[in-house]
Amino acid sequence: MSFNKKFLSVLLMIGYLLFPWDLIPDFLIFIGLVDDVAVLAFILQQIVKMAPESLKEEFQLN
Repeated sequence: MSFNKKFLSVLLMIGYLLFPWDLIPDFLIFIGLVDDVAVLAFILQQIVKMAPESLKEEFQLN
């Protein structure tokens, strides 16, 4: 995929980490952190989907 999409994904992930307000506040210790982890996992999954096939094959875990 294009560099712009990858760059945007990384910016969204960093922005979500730095943004001080959440849908579920972090003072609700467990639940507040779970929503952060879920969003970051989703963004990372999208980045992996955008990776070139050659890179996916090279680093595929069996």
